[in-house]
Amino acid sequence: MADSTTIPDELRIMLRKPVSLGDISVAELVLREPTAAQWQEWDRLEGVEMDIAAVATVSGVPIAAVRMIGARDLIQGARYISRFLG
Repeated sequence: MADSTTIPDELRIMLRKPVSLGDISVAELVLREPTAAQWQEWDRLEGVEMDIAAVATVSGVPIAAVRMIGARDLIQGARYISRFLG
């Protein structure tokens, strides 16, 4: 497991390409350590669907908007979250 003292409490990702979904505009993701209940929400998923669900859940951004962000931003967010779970 990663040494939790080396993981920043929060990660802000400025999206390379902001996205819009209806009246919602997303220019950045703010991530932090997931709660156990949040982790449970995506625990049975795999691959990119798990990454999308994890980033959406932890950031509070609707999953449909997270599906629109660039792959590099998604991967950066998913890797940060995974450091708490590994």
